[in-house]
Amino acid sequence: MIVLFKSPKGALAGEVHKFIPWMEMFERFKWAKKEQGDFFLIALLFVSFRLFSLLLFRPGGFILEWSGYYIPEQGFIQLSDRGLYPFIHYWMEYPPLYPWLAVLAYRLSLLIPPWVDARLWFNLIFGSILLLFEVGNFILIYALAQKLYGPREAIRCTWFYALLFVPLFTLMGWFDSFPLFFLLLGLCLVINGRAALSGLATGVGFMIKPFPLLVAPLALRALPKISQKAIYVGIACLVALLIATPFLLINAPLLFAAFINTFSLAPWETIWALLDGYYSGGPTKSFSERFDPTTAGVDIYVSRLPWLWISLAFALLYLVLYIRRLDWRNGRNVVAFGGLTVSLFLIYSKGWSPQWLVYILPFITLLLPNLRGVTYVILFTLANFLEFPIALVVLPKEHWLLATAIILRTALLALLCLECGLTLWPSVAIEKVRRVAFATLLAWALLGGPLIGVSALRAYVGERYSQDPYRESMAFLRSMPSGALLFTEQSLYRRFYPFVGRGKELYLLEDVGRLAEIVRGHPSIWVVYAGGEKDREANAKVERWLSENNFPVTTRWFPNCRLSGYSSAPTPPSHPLEANFEGQILLSRYAFMGESTQPDQVFPIALYWQALRKIEVDYTVFVHLLDAAGRVWSQRDSQPLNGFRPTSTWAAGEEVADYHGLPLPADIPAGEYWLEVGLYEAATGKRLLTETRQEDRILLGPIRIMR
Repeated sequence: MIVLFKSPKGALAGEVHKFIPWMEMFERFKWAKKEQGDFFLIALLFVSFRLFSLLLFRPGGFILEWSGYYIPEQGFIQLSDRGLYPFIHYWMEYPPLYPWLAVLAYRLSLLIPPWVDARLWFNLIFGSILLLFEVGNFILIYALAQKLYGPREAIRCTWFYALLFVPLFTLMGWFDSFPLFFLLLGLCLVINGRAALSGLATGVGFMIKPFPLLVAPLALRALPKISQKAIYVGIACLVALLIATPFLLINAPLLFAAFINTFSLAPWETIWALLDGYYSGGPTKSFSERFDPTTAGVDIYVSRLPWLWISLAFALLYLVLYIRRLDWRNGRNVVAFGGLTVSLFLIYSKGWSPQWLVYILPFITLLLPNLRGVTYVILFTLANFLEFPIALVVLPKEHWLLATAIILRTALLALLCLECGLTLWPSVAIEKVRRVAFATLLAWALLGGPLIGVSALRAYVGERYSQDPYRESMAFLRSMPSGALLFTEQSLYRRFYPFVGRGKELYLLEDVGRLAEIVRGHPSIWVVYAGGEKDREANAKVERWLSENNFPVTTRWFPNCRLSGYSSAPTPPSHPLEANFEGQILLSRYAFMGESTQPDQVFPIALYWQALRKIEVDYTVFVHLLDAAGRVWSQRDSQPLNGFRPTSTWAAGEEVADYHGLPLPADIPAGEYWLEVGLYEAATGKRLLTETRQEDRILLGPIRIMR
């Protein structure tokens, strides 16, 4: 049954109007519930992705087998095995909380039997602790975005941060997610007017790294009441003092050394370091020096810059911005001024470490969750990659690479200051400047990036070549005409390929199966042999086959390898000859290609020896190219078949084909030449005589050199 109620038109409209606020509230509740569900899904993926990265990523990496909190050789955490602890027996670059947390994680890891890589359990335990703070950063990004924009935009910001690479990369090797948590927590609590808790976060964070202290100027403006400001300052100072007190009582100079070292170092990896002419990373003290607090602040060079005036200039600039009229009740303004503060501080800072980028990314995420923000993130990350590992690890001598990375990063920080300033104080004129500057920087990155990449790759190739222990043999092969290079060891093949691959073809062989096919297509062949166990047997097979089927030309010895050269010229028809050497060996035939040749060529000759009886001595064959005056222009001395068939292995009546390739000099004059052939005993140098003429050689020819 359906019952219809009638009511006046105006009354119905009034009833509907009463339900509108409830409908809007219901819609907002539905959206909030949906966004919370979306946030939960993102958070679940965020945590699991980082957890599995921590569990499954190879520690260290391929470029540099070291990172900040993994156990470096003789690392400070291992000093606890000897009963030595930070700020009790030695000082560190950082305030006490990080070193002690790392030491405690290490002591806990010792309870688990070590794996093959001793770093595993410490890495997992300490990395898991840092993961808790990184998850806290993720939650704080969501909380701040909700406060600034509402649930829908908060999800957008959360996705933005969750997909960033640098926080994950930093989590895998550095501890900066730890102090970043207290920076963001302090900022979030300031926006919510929680003075005491914000002071607590700042005090704790300052005893990890100075960055969380950057919340202090924001708190002194954003907290509305003087009493709140006083509570904030008091709690922050009290907490920092409470953490420091045990170390002050035990060994105060070691604690002071950490702060002295932080604020007295000369510039590194910044625009100030470039002005000082310093092109390297941040210097660190050896552990032996850390037991003496007077070594803190003693740097490898003294800055020439007027740091008093630089500091005053930045302080004045910040003060001018700080006292400008601003609605500090607006949370977005507080975040924007926080981004401005961090960016200015990083421009002013004497030093920079690539992991510090994590202190910038939350502000980009919250203020620019759009294409422009993504562009900033990508450009910052590219600058970081160019700096580390390319400029600092792979190509430390290419100072222009480090300078390029520093200039790009500094320009991006300056642009980020402009972005934050425009959020705080909108200006049409400055917005135009920002657009032009951003477009210029983006165009420079897009156009200059490939040029930088190509130049860096060329520098890398040159650097690796200059440091390669095989560069002498590589240089020789590069000077040779095109041909085939044969390797029987894979490591040599991979080492030579980038440097001698142009104009030549490289082959990796394990047996002689492909040799006939390879030789047919190349006039010259070089075999590279380093004498390793793996390629000893294979190399002997390859060189024996080449010696039996081609013309050995030369053998070049280098400090760490041997190069054997062969000519693949076809074997010419043979000519009969009866040259009996002392009744032991008969030179029955010989062959060479034509009667004329040209300079800078290989002249192939085949000799056919026959054993007249069993031979006890290993004789050496000599083949010399002589001019009319008897001058030797080319020669080759070796045991038969390039040493693979010594005369003592011949059976009576056996004929042995013996191939030789004579390299002709480029400057050999045109004219008539003769081949001088014979045998001698290597130990005494005594030549065998022919029975008919009692001579110690046979002359073959003539051969005409044509130009």
